[in-house]
Amino acid sequence: MTPISVDAWDATMISVTPIEAAFVTRLSRKTVEQAIDRHEVSSMGLGGGVRVLGYADLVYLRGRGELGRWLSAEGKREVYGTLRSAVRSGQEHPTITIGPMSIDLSAIVGAVRERLEMIRQAEAMVSVDPDVRAGEPVVRGTRVPVHMLADLVRQGASREELAEDYPAVSEQALEAALLYARLHPRRGRRPRAPWHAETETPRPARGRKPRAA
Repeated sequence: MTPISVDAWDATMISVTPIEAAFVTRLSRKTVEQAIDRHEVSSMGLGGGVRVLGYADLVYLRGRGELGRWLSAEGKREVYGTLRSAVRSGQEHPTITIGPMSIDLSAIVGAVRERLEMIRQAEAMVSVDPDVRAGEPVVRGTRVPVHMLADLVRQGASREELAEDYPAVSEQALEAALLYARLHPRRGRRPRAPWHAETETPRPARGRKPRAA
C-alpha cells in the first residue's frame, strides 16, 4: 500500500475527545464511542474514564462512510493501519493503494484539518483563569462566561441581542464561545439563569393540602 500524507504540522501531537471527534468527523458522539468500543479505532486513556483519539482516527472516521462503499472490513482495517503508520512516519501524499484501487484522501484530510483549526481558534478565544470567575471559561479579555452565552442562544436569544447586551464580545468571539461550549459541556447542574429572582415562593408538598386557618 502507498502511505498517505500528514505533512505540514505534527499530527502525532493531536488528541481529541469523542465529542470533539464527533464535531470533526460530522458523526454523532454515539457513533464515535461505538467505533472505540468495537476497536474499529484505537483510543488512549487519560484517566478518569476520559478517552482520546488521534489524527489517523479522525481521518479514518471522516472517510469511513465513503470507504465503506468500496472496501471490505479487512480492507478498512488495512486503510486504518496505513493511516496510523503515515502519522508516525510523517510521509507525504494523501493517497493509498489497495491492489488495483487507488484512494485519494486529500478532500477528507482537508476537511479534518479545517475542523481541527476551528477547534484551535475557539480555544484560543476562550480563557480559563482561576482568578476570573473561579476558573469558569470566559471569552478572552472579558468576564463573559461562554456557557452562559450558549444557554442564552438555546433559550432563543438572537446574535443581534447578544451583540447589544455584550458589546465586548465580537461576532467572531461569540461563535468561538458557542463552539467551545458545545465541545466542553458544563459538568453538573446548570447554575440559575441570571434573570431569576434569588427567592421563589415555596410550593406545598405534593399530595398534601395546606391546612385551613
